[in-house]
Amino acid sequence: MTAAPHPATLAEVQKPGEPMHPEPLLESAERLLAQAHSRTLAFALSGFGDIELPSTPVTEDDQAQIRSIATLYLAAQLEAALLVPAVELLAGLAVSGGIKGDIGAAAQRLVAFWRQRQDRFSEDERSALYLGLFGAPAATNPRRGGVTRTPSNPEFETLMINLCEALYRLEESGLGGSQGSIAQEQRVRLAANMLAENILQRAGGMTAFAGEELLATIRECVSILSERSLQSAFGARSLWTAVRAISRRYWGFQQDPSIFVARGKSGLTILAWLAEVLPRLGQYGPLRIPLDHPVISASIEWLQASLTIEEARTERGAGA
Repeated sequence: MTAAPHPATLAEVQKPGEPMHPEPLLESAERLLAQAHSRTLAFALSGFGDIELPSTPVTEDDQAQIRSIATLYLAAQLEAALLVPAVELLAGLAVSGGIKGDIGAAAQRLVAFWRQRQDRFSEDERSALYLGLFGAPAATNPRRGGVTRTPSNPEFETLMINLCEALYRLEESGLGGSQGSIAQEQRVRLAANMLAENILQRAGGMTAFAGEELLATIRECVSILSERSLQSAFGARSLWTAVRAISRRYWGFQQDPSIFVARGKSGLTILAWLAEVLPRLGQYGPLRIPLDHPVISASIEWLQASLTIEEARTERGAGA
């Protein structure tokens, strides 16, 4: 991991306290999927015969794919925050009577969630999908005693770092103006092109469908963990304090989910911006990115979150 941005700049985007609720992030992801769905549906169906696709530029298919991938990135970070694994664990305990205390209506919901497990992406399938697209450093599965998986797209993280660094340095090159220098914008263009090429090579016609399925699963998990009776049984007062309590009780450690939520939020913003700017990356002329564009603060937030996660991973490795 390379050096983080200037601390004074980071202070402007860091917000201490409880991680944000997933709802606004899920709404943003669903809007991206709605934009992507028509193009990815035609792309997927084209493999089943001579179906004529609408006469539109190829970049519209690419934009649709990147929008879908942005939603999957958010899903991957919420997975790392243990949102879905926590509910899967409770569901298994609910059917065996292994949850102590009265969790009220959440009990029936957890049993239903467990019974529908064959209709969802399994944990192994989700892990393979996320590692194939984003190739984060091998992630630890708390339910398997530290079993790790090797990333299958190790370039993604480096390419995201390069793009984020190029974006936040636009402000440094602006010299008091409203836009960065032409030279720095060219660095952004190069980094954006390389990241887009990397993820588009790994996308497929089913990307949007996977996004819809995973967002639906996450929504159900959010709803279950928002049950007051379940939160009370774990001494929690919110969704995220419930996740922490479940992790502490059953896995023996307490992980702060806020950093993964922050990385998911900022990554969603960056990849959504990449989809929007994609047609302009191959054109001549400046990109004209305003220095107050949300993608710049998102790039700072993503770098800081990633650095914190990497430092925590290094500390765990040193203590093993």
